[in-house]
Amino acid sequence: MFRSSLFLKTFTTIAGGVIVMCALFYFTTVPMIKSMAFEMEEKAGRVILNNFYLLIEQSHADLESLKTTALNARKRELRHLVELVVSDINAEVKSREGFDRNWEETKRRVLEKLRYLRYGQQQDYIWVADYNSRLISHPDPRLNGKDFSNIKDVKGNLIVPSMVKGALAHVEGYYRYWWRRLGRDEPIEKLSYYRNLPSFGWVIGTGVYIDDFRKEVEARKNELLNELRSLIYKTKVAGEGYLYIFDSNKNMIIHPNPNIENTNFSKLLDPSSKKPIADELIKAARMPGGKLAYMWDKPTDPGNYIYKKVAWVRYFPGFDWYIVISVYNKDLEKGAVALTRRIVIISLGALLFAIIGGYLFVRAFTTPIARMAESANRISKGELSSIELEREDEIGLLAEAFNNMVVRMKDQIRHLEARVDERTGELSGHLTALKERNKEIETINYMGDMFQACHNPDEIYSIMIDTIEKLFPESAGQIMELHTAGKSLEVVASWGDLEKDPDIVFKPDDCWSIRRGKTHYIEGANGAMTCLHIKRTVPPSMSWICIPMSAQGEIFGVLHTRFSDKRAEDESRRNRHRVLETVAEQAALSLSNIRLQQRLREQSIKDALTGLYNRRYTQEVMKLEQKRADRQGDSIGVLLMDIDNFKKINDTFGHDAGDEVLKRIAGILGGVFRANDTICRYGGEEFLVIMPGTESDSAIQKAEAMRDAVEHDLKFSWHGEQISVTVSIGVASYPFERLPISRIIDLADKALYKAKKQGRNRVETFSV
Repeated sequence: MFRSSLFLKTFTTIAGGVIVMCALFYFTTVPMIKSMAFEMEEKAGRVILNNFYLLIEQSHADLESLKTTALNARKRELRHLVELVVSDINAEVKSREGFDRNWEETKRRVLEKLRYLRYGQQQDYIWVADYNSRLISHPDPRLNGKDFSNIKDVKGNLIVPSMVKGALAHVEGYYRYWWRRLGRDEPIEKLSYYRNLPSFGWVIGTGVYIDDFRKEVEARKNELLNELRSLIYKTKVAGEGYLYIFDSNKNMIIHPNPNIENTNFSKLLDPSSKKPIADELIKAARMPGGKLAYMWDKPTDPGNYIYKKVAWVRYFPGFDWYIVISVYNKDLEKGAVALTRRIVIISLGALLFAIIGGYLFVRAFTTPIARMAESANRISKGELSSIELEREDEIGLLAEAFNNMVVRMKDQIRHLEARVDERTGELSGHLTALKERNKEIETINYMGDMFQACHNPDEIYSIMIDTIEKLFPESAGQIMELHTAGKSLEVVASWGDLEKDPDIVFKPDDCWSIRRGKTHYIEGANGAMTCLHIKRTVPPSMSWICIPMSAQGEIFGVLHTRFSDKRAEDESRRNRHRVLETVAEQAALSLSNIRLQQRLREQSIKDALTGLYNRRYTQEVMKLEQKRADRQGDSIGVLLMDIDNFKKINDTFGHDAGDEVLKRIAGILGGVFRANDTICRYGGEEFLVIMPGTESDSAIQKAEAMRDAVEHDLKFSWHGEQISVTVSIGVASYPFERLPISRIIDLADKALYKAKKQGRNRVETFSV
């Protein structure tokens, strides 16, 4: 048989055909499989790189939002501090009216007091400059009294003149410059708030060093780096590929190799191009696709730069970071190589069986081989279909092996896609969490903006409840306000299934958060540390938290919140506690601001000693009352009262006794006159009463009642000596000869002078 030329020719033809077919199968299928596997691994790497880029981009947005919130908070604190100091200065000046005739001495005392004022952990201070840019109050003896009209900071900017100019033009403002912290020589950037005090000819201000609140942002950035570092350490691409991050200065920010992390690799060269590898990576980031191919060594073969690598690079300008995924080509081709090896083994087996069986089954071999060739052609086109062939011989075994190869190829592709989907899912989870965090920050920022427009506590409570219900719709709670000098807690607002009961009042000690001065959290209501105000109203299946609303060292109330998910995850619980504490903190700052505005308004219209209206406010009231009287045809009674021999009381018993007399006179005035009468401390010991709708006779009767009440009731012992007081009163009535009400007061003053001249302790009315 072997000598038959036909057999040999047929056998040779079949054997050659089988060999050619196997070679064709190899050279058409293997490159396609390698290309597909390489492209899929490359796609997976780019997906991971893009997801990391989105994660870093979202984190940068969070940091920028935190930076803006921190800066705005510091600005509000500086403004509140200066407003408090200005209020204190005005109170100091008013308290010395009538006692210290030397205006310059009063200003000198105020400036000396401000020099020694300190606040905060950094020993910050208040400074004062005159309009000539001379520091007239500064805690540093070297700077106090120094002319700053030509002194500049390290950036060449004028310091004090710029703030004086801004104060004269706009009354108040903020200014950034470089300055030395008290007790130190190195200048650092500082933000100051300044304000014009035209009645003194001063510009007053205080500041905060930028580094003080940048630390908060840097701490959050370090947390981000640690989170990214942990995530990068766990992330592998194509088996052994990895992620790393560096900046424009070629400093390695994050790298899985601890020996490389936190080093500068600007001098590390690409062995092929002899150029710095960092420059090539930066250049690749600017190119479409952001891809760099180069030669490198391996940890198992250091110094031998013969291994092909590919890197994908993206640049994030927010942090000035370059994010890189680096993979050896061998790792990208590993799956394709393994699959190719299996194909080669199977093909060789098929070739061996074909040669051995070819001389026996030439005819039977032709059809199965043709079918296999057809299947191979389909596979080369990407259609991974099996061979439908059942035989009990070697051809059947070859077909089964071929089908197994196709199945494994499908498994390899499916597993690769599953790994990509798994990695993508993990990163998507992180992105979802960051989006939720961003939504929380936006809601909190919106709440803060709304707080700035509130005029009373009820508006603040309403905004608080609306914010909490948006962030935690499953919650319920109450807002309790601290009343009457901190002696009672009253529920003023509620949400969820908790109702507001205005008749229930608690003691502050009933709440552990007030006792401790910080957040108090408990699961259920069975523990010894449960607040008394909720002891019997919280089911054991609920968790609750009480947060004191405090600002500037003052507690305004308690934010009490309940949740039904008693066993919440630690991270979720910490996050919502942090959010609720932020709500309480911002609400407390707004309540403090409203209370400060109320105090400033009272100080602007009332006398600090007697609590009566001051002269400026009364002048505005007189204009309104005159217009009302003109419209309605009414009269206005005007009383001008002076304490008899008041200087003698001061000289004999001291100014404290004089102050006591003034306060008691104010008390009697409040008892004699009506609620709609305007009572004013008009001068040192003079009092003015405006009585709308009062004729001259009724005004005289009221004046006599007041004079009689003082004569008989204002007697008291002062350090063992008896003090008796009388008053003289002048009465006039509007309208009179078409004179404005301001001239009517002059007529009452003439009547008062007449009463004084005729012996005091009497009432006189103006007569022509």
